[in-house]
Amino acid sequence: MTNDQIAKLLRQVAASFAMKDEKKYRFQIIAYQKAADSIASMSMQVADLYKEGKLSEISGVGTAMQQHLSELIETGSVKHFQTVMKDIPPAVFPLLDIPSFGPKKAFKLVSLFNLDNPKTVIKDVERLAKEGKIADIEGFGEKSQSDMMRAISEFGKGAGKTTRMLLPFAAELAENLVAYLKQSPAVVEAEPLGSLRRHKTTVGDVDIAVATENPKEVIEHFVAYPYKSRIIEQGPATASLLTTGGQQVDLMTQPVASWGSLLQHFSGSKNHNVHLRDYALKKLHLSLSEYGIKNMKTPSSPREQFKTEKAFYNRLGMDWIPPELREDVGEIEKALTHSLPKLVELKDILGDFHIHSSYPIEPSHDMGANSMQEMLTHAKSLGYEYLAFSEHNPSVSKHTKTQMYDILAKRQHYIEQLKESNKNIRVISLLETDILVNGDLAIDEKSLSLLDATIV
Repeated sequence: MTNDQIAKLLRQVAASFAMKDEKKYRFQIIAYQKAADSIASMSMQVADLYKEGKLSEISGVGTAMQQHLSELIETGSVKHFQTVMKDIPPAVFPLLDIPSFGPKKAFKLVSLFNLDNPKTVIKDVERLAKEGKIADIEGFGEKSQSDMMRAISEFGKGAGKTTRMLLPFAAELAENLVAYLKQSPAVVEAEPLGSLRRHKTTVGDVDIAVATENPKEVIEHFVAYPYKSRIIEQGPATASLLTTGGQQVDLMTQPVASWGSLLQHFSGSKNHNVHLRDYALKKLHLSLSEYGIKNMKTPSSPREQFKTEKAFYNRLGMDWIPPELREDVGEIEKALTHSLPKLVELKDILGDFHIHSSYPIEPSHDMGANSMQEMLTHAKSLGYEYLAFSEHNPSVSKHTKTQMYDILAKRQHYIEQLKESNKNIRVISLLETDILVNGDLAIDEKSLSLLDATIV
């Protein structure tokens, strides 16, 4: 099972507890939700951690949960989960995937209308809402019915989209694979390609290139990757596999002599490469490919090969263009005039305005994993000048305005104490604040007055 599938199952167990008795099982609900959030945000797969005997390293997962996860990975199911979910209609769970459908609301609809088909339940609820049959149910009403139709419509529009990985997940997957590949003596160089190398915010498949004089040995080493689900394709110079997390990884090999040409060809965006090829052909009579550069004025002459990207770009009269800039937004012209901008580096970052600490602010979701002081200590090691704490607002459904103010007042008092003991870093008090359905903020003006600012 992938992390997403495990997290989804844990949330279903938490929802099952909530449907049975939210008060009685409060701590179980929190434990399962916390474990689900932690697993969903991990880049390392739970199945891989299990193989390495490292389930204890998962934040928010105690001994009992580790045993459940072990059983799940070994057998594909957990007896305790089955017991908890035994009396819950299966048709409830697809509704929980839709924003605004809580466990109790979903359970009530499924029970009242005898909806027993998980495959059709979303369409069934949409039909009931359109027919006006939900508004009359106690605790729902016209507005709730209207909100449901909108939520289902929005959910439907998002269905079927190609799944893409967020950059940090894709980057760590690629880093692990590159590190594994470099264990082979046949690998001279290894680099990710495409949108990952350009550091786009989301990435599809992970593509990796290897410079080698022994592609056969590299391919054999690659397909022996211990965290693969299956081999998709294996050829003399390329291969593809599916990781245990369900991500596809494609590998291509290239002789060292033309390594720079391949890197350039498969790192730029489509528009960047088209522009570069057009310029080379029209202005310099040169034909570009992943194998090198050919002079079209003398077609019979051998193709020039390039060990590095720098040499490849220099042959075109350009400075080397960092992968992040290869989007055809003027970088080719800048490279020709030696005026490319300097990229932001990690050492240039002086602080962070949006982080969640583990301060007990009692939000509905997204608790941080570390204390404010731990974060400040780490920020100091990074050379930061400021740090803004912006936990999610206290849960609106579980607190009155007065209770929310009291929580935020205690938090502000604690932040003032931190300011006194952390003179080297400016501590800023922020909050991530919901905008409610009616347009109001989740906290009132009195609570807002406690903050330096808020993120809405």
